[in-house]
Amino acid sequence: MGGKRVLASLARAVDTAPGFESLFAACAIALALAPSPVPGATPATPPGVPPEGPKLPPVIPLATHDEESGPPPPTLPEATVPVTPPAGRRFRKRQRRPRDNRHRLLPLPHLSSQPATGLTLGGSLNYAYRLPGDNFNRVYGLAWSRVSTKLVQDHILSARMRNMLGRNEIFNFGLFISLDPVFSFYGINNHERLDAADVQSPYNHIRMDNWGGWFTFEHPLWVLERPGRAVGTLRHYSGYFFYLDVVRGYPGSRLLEELPAAEGSWRRGVLRLGLTWDSRDNDWSPREGSLIDVTFDASGPYTGSSTSWGRFHGSIRNYWSLGASQVVLAHRLTLDTLWGEPSLMALGDFGGLFPMEAYGGAYVGRGFGRRRFIGKHKATAGFELRFAPVELKIRRHTLGVGLELFVEAGLVAQKMADLFKHFYISGGPGLLLIWDRFVVFRVEGAFGREGGALYLQSEHAF
Repeated sequence: MGGKRVLASLARAVDTAPGFESLFAACAIALALAPSPVPGATPATPPGVPPEGPKLPPVIPLATHDEESGPPPPTLPEATVPVTPPAGRRFRKRQRRPRDNRHRLLPLPHLSSQPATGLTLGGSLNYAYRLPGDNFNRVYGLAWSRVSTKLVQDHILSARMRNMLGRNEIFNFGLFISLDPVFSFYGINNHERLDAADVQSPYNHIRMDNWGGWFTFEHPLWVLERPGRAVGTLRHYSGYFFYLDVVRGYPGSRLLEELPAAEGSWRRGVLRLGLTWDSRDNDWSPREGSLIDVTFDASGPYTGSSTSWGRFHGSIRNYWSLGASQVVLAHRLTLDTLWGEPSLMALGDFGGLFPMEAYGGAYVGRGFGRRRFIGKHKATAGFELRFAPVELKIRRHTLGVGLELFVEAGLVAQKMADLFKHFYISGGPGLLLIWDRFVVFRVEGAFGREGGALYLQSEHAF
């Protein structure tokens, strides 16, 4: 009641007060209605609002972060210039990306030697693509270039592809260039015994340049699954080879005396058909299985060849692991026969799946001069005992170190009836270095009736 009397008296004062006094009186009325400033008291609130204020949703601090609120906002630098990271984090080691072991690229220097060509230096770039668990390369590519101290040079670009169509097939193709100023020619069907000086004499040298290429295809016809062993595959084999041979005889050489008609440029276009059986456990250094090929060659004007001739070739290669040891017994038996008018190059090599010089040299007839015996009919048998007891781990790779012993026997004749009239035997020891069962390096000393020879080569003889 006292408060009402005070308000009434103030109202009368306002009504009666002139000008400035009326304004002062209104302010007094507002102050009188305000609550007392009692410590701890809450301010006046609108009707219906509780004294503690309106119920607002809780505020989530900006720094709060959990899995449902999404990624945290990026932290912005406080400065507009680059900030040097703390010393402890400045040289933080980057995590290495896992290596893809399916692809292998291996550049290799090349070192080889045989008496006919001298010391050969060069290099190759090897590429292999192999899926995990496979023993064979799906893709193998080779770029090779080398030159010898006797100026013999060859350059190769080749590729082999396996199972690219999902049918276990094999494609091979490549280009080849060879320039040889000391190519060996000892005569056709010459069985006269020569000493070491005669073998190296310039009288038996000619110049031979070869340019060519090839394409082959192998398609599986039958597959034999063998639990715990490599799969055996019978394949159809077909291919086309073309080479241009440029033959030049030196003045006073054996070629110009015995076979001057062989000089000039000769085309060799060869169509090859056959069958192969492959049950090896590895392409480059097999420990078990076999590789057999039987092929027929047709050559004539219809294949781009200068002369008409044909060839039959058969080779059997077997590999056996002797017990649980690291000893491998390797065996090769080959028969190669020609008919018609074969070129000089065809007389001195083997056909088949892996054409090579014969008889004599670093691969067939070791211990005799390169292409020492040539003729239409050739046969050879060879055995190798390979022992690699040491395997060195070099990071992710394996280097096998071992020894070998080998013996070979060969037959050469111009007529089939005379094939068994002459018999040539040679053999010797060797040192083996095998890198990942992918690259093989062999150092061999071979000895025959005409002396001996030292060979350094980058693959097995067979």
